Amino acid sequence: MITDHGASKRSSGDDDNMIPLINVVFLMLIFFMIAGQISKSDPLETTPPESVNDQRLTDNESIDLLVSTDGQIYVGDKLVTEDQLTEQLSLLVDAAEDVNSLSVRIKVDADLPVSELKPLLSKVREAGLVKASLITRLRSEEAS
Repeated sequence: MITDHGASKRSSGDDDNMIPLINVVFLMLIFFMIAGQISKSDPLETTPPESVNDQRLTDNESIDLLVSTDGQIYVGDKLVTEDQLTEQLSLLVDAAEDVNSLSVRIKVDADLPVSELKPLLSKVREAGLVKASLITRLRSEEAS
């Protein structure tokens, strides 16, 4: 009479070896959920102008303004016309907790002529914002 106790022990042993593997997978999942940051993308594709300044923007309260080469203007994620820009910015200024620390971050395409940026900056000033930053990308060493 031959009994097959070894086969039943072997099959239950395989399940016991899976538990540490499952624990490791869950720990890796939690690590990547906490460590990884997913930032939202811009409503349209732009390539900022190059700059030699490597100073980073502070994380103060700010309004994001995005301008494409064809004149589309986004305040945050909302598409606005040039005529509506001052009104939209004024609403955001009125809703801000600390108006003195509020700034506007302007991201324009590198191909946008400066002559089209000047009226935009005037509208930002009309809305009551005096702090403005132009978002640029760091010039690479090879391009210098």
